[in-house]
Amino acid sequence: ALSRLRLVLAVLSLGVSLLLSALGYVPLLHSAAAAAFLQVGCGCLTLEQALNAIDFRVLLTISASFGLGSAIENTHVSSLLGAALSALEPYLGIVPFLAVLFSLTALTSCVVSNAATVVLLYSVVRDMRIEGLRISQPMLVLMLGASSAFATPIGYQTNLMVQSAGKYRFTDFTRLGAPLMIVMCIVVSIVVGNMPESLLP
Repeated sequence: ALSRLRLVLAVLSLGVSLLLSALGYVPLLHSAAAAAFLQVGCGCLTLEQALNAIDFRVLLTISASFGLGSAIENTHVSSLLGAALSALEPYLGIVPFLAVLFSLTALTSCVVSNAATVVLLYSVVRDMRIEGLRISQPMLVLMLGASSAFATPIGYQTNLMVQSAGKYRFTDFTRLGAPLMIVMCIVVSIVVGNMPESLLP
């Protein structure tokens, strides 16, 4: 009975923390930290288990990527890349251009973490100036592309978790994930490229 109560408490604390964050009442960091402290305090997991669940390699990778992103911005490399991407758009059109941006973002995210990809490419996208394209459109493509690392197991932590649990090979992700990325690229670029202004942030 006690273990069932702890299970219910763990699920409820997670659900409430996500709901409060989604509704904008509390920042996600604060609600997640409160849920974690509550679960440790109520015995859902031990402090040692909680500490072991923290992947410091991921935290270090994300922290280092901020420095790399700042370096790209401070050396004006982001401005040059943004100008180069902007120069492609007249020759491609809006939807193919967004497809190129999605592909670049997704492929980068397959090699480094999605957080690092966003940090690296945000300043590039921010500096783009394209007639007929609102800045929110490439930002949406950047966000969705960074979350589409399906072709490798190293692109995201859950990919690695699934690989070890299911005993998948590296090529299994490429064989199934690459076609999914292509489908996502087509759908996202068409939908975002033709999205009415009233629906854009």
